[in-house]
Amino acid sequence: MDAPQPLQRARGAVRIAAKRRGDATVLDRLYQSGSGKARIPRGPGFEAVLLNTAGGVTGGDVFTNAVTAGAGTAVTVTTQTAERIYRSTGENGRIENHLVMEKDARLDWLPQETILFDGGRIARRMSVDMAEDASLLAIEPLVLGRAAMGEQVERGFAGDQWRVRRGGRLVYADGFRLEDRLPECGAGRSDAPLVRDDPAPRGIGKIIARNAALNGGTCCASLLYVALDAEDRIAPVRDALAEAGGASAWDGLLAARIVAANGSSLRQALIRVVSVLRAGPLPRVWFT
Repeated sequence: MDAPQPLQRARGAVRIAAKRRGDATVLDRLYQSGSGKARIPRGPGFEAVLLNTAGGVTGGDVFTNAVTAGAGTAVTVTTQTAERIYRSTGENGRIENHLVMEKDARLDWLPQETILFDGGRIARRMSVDMAEDASLLAIEPLVLGRAAMGEQVERGFAGDQWRVRRGGRLVYADGFRLEDRLPECGAGRSDAPLVRDDPAPRGIGKIIARNAALNGGTCCASLLYVALDAEDRIAPVRDALAEAGGASAWDGLLAARIVAANGSSLRQALIRVVSVLRAGPLPRVWFT
């Protein structure tokens, strides 16, 4: 018999650079390959929409996105739809995002939700290099299964690593990890092997039910705002969050966590908070 063929893995890469022309932000360079695509729709402002033509992410897939906001530009990046993380045979899918903001630039990173299906595994990394006077608004929403379809997520992995450098100095480092089993002792990497002989896997449902986790919610989001006026925005952000989460501000940064019972509630909370931190309307694809 012929040996089984390895599963085909999806690969995608997008690189976008924007520059200032007069009073407008325009496209400077665009590169796309594999399943990673980008569209720049006509309209007010500069808005880039990322697409994954593979239809989702599973174990072994790798996607990379790099966005450069040139001096004095204002750039918004979003996704065409929710990203779907499908069941894996064991490997992590990987998404690497690298954002650069030059002098007096603003970049709003506003992807739609990532939906983790049962057995899905995703490791994401966000790295940011920004000028001292640049501004960043970034979110990463996560939905654990589709409540309307009666889906529950008990197995899988979701990990986020954020690193933000401002003027060359590391100003923010954050990690999020949700997994159905404990990693091996001392292993903190997103690709750490699982404890295969653990007789009592915890299950994601039990983890997120804890008060210190999602308190029974199935959706969450991380939000970061880095700008000269970040600390002045804490009161209106907390008002917009209401009971949906909490926020802190220090040294020109504002960070918030949002927890919700379902995807609709999470999106409504994000719309309220993002509207406080952003002068223009939200991306049009959020409402299509």
